[in-house]
Amino acid sequence: MNFSKPGDIVSRILILKGSDLENLLTPEILINEIGKAFAMFSEGKTVTPPRTVMWVEGNWWGIMQSYVPGYGVGVKIVNVIPSNIERGLPTIQAVVVLMDPHNGSPLAIMDGAVLTALRTGAASGVSAKYMAPRTEGAMAIIGTGYQARYQLKFVSQIFRPTEVRIYDIRREAMEKFKSYAESLGFKVVMCGNPREAIRGCRVVIEASTTKEPVIFGDALEPPVHVISIGAHTPDARALDDEVIRRAEVVVVDSRDAVLRETGDIRIPIEKGILSIDQVHELGEVVAGKKPGRIGSGITVFKSVGLAIQDACAAGLAYRLAREKGIGMEIEI
Repeated sequence: MNFSKPGDIVSRILILKGSDLENLLTPEILINEIGKAFAMFSEGKTVTPPRTVMWVEGNWWGIMQSYVPGYGVGVKIVNVIPSNIERGLPTIQAVVVLMDPHNGSPLAIMDGAVLTALRTGAASGVSAKYMAPRTEGAMAIIGTGYQARYQLKFVSQIFRPTEVRIYDIRREAMEKFKSYAESLGFKVVMCGNPREAIRGCRVVIEASTTKEPVIFGDALEPPVHVISIGAHTPDARALDDEVIRRAEVVVVDSRDAVLRETGDIRIPIEKGILSIDQVHELGEVVAGKKPGRIGSGITVFKSVGLAIQDACAAGLAYRLAREKGIGMEIEI
């Protein structure tokens, strides 16, 4: 039997920039694909170990990996370095590697920051598809940074708001987001506090870096769907107790992950406000095994982000890029 020597085999890897991913992964395509991945996850069909977290020079680094059948093996390295603002660099940077699950060959390397923003927006879109009220009304977005643009882009694909109310502690961030949203044709109202923004809205999105609640249950007026993607540490909260207490349905991306990674679910359970049996996974809702909405009340989707989303989005981007001849190929 002949064995290949090191260096004999050349791997051809596709490089996809953020702009490539923006063009390939549109809401019309990605929302449905991410929904399928969540269903496979909740059915136990993926291989998705808990993320690895490490602190390097005082900064948070994470490694997320998953195998999603039909999409491939995706591994993401991501970091959060606040001092990069002073260096003129992004505070969050990431890279995603996609590999063939059958022969182990590397297939693609792509911009992880843009991919993360796209797949996070798509997950919120999936939740809106199954959980948002079917009545017209306003949308509130609390936190108007980088991710907020993707939340608006994807959720509005499902729920087209009559107006978008926004709040951020940074007025400059609100003004920039207002200009962006208005360029897409949305009517935008800047608000002075979170309560003012969310009162009377049919969809409320929290996309902040808060550690204390910014969504208050006594300000919510049903029917309303609440989406929360912030508060990513065990003691951090974006939703107060009253939000959880009043919710008729609470859905998460992963029961295990939210118990480890966010106070928004862990703390209400410890207080006896919520039981784990009342918490459904988004994949169960997509598969029709659990309800997303049962009446005209308050529904909540809490997301901490899963590696299945990265693997699904990366595999889809790779397939579409090959079909359309997008990206740059290199040999290693």
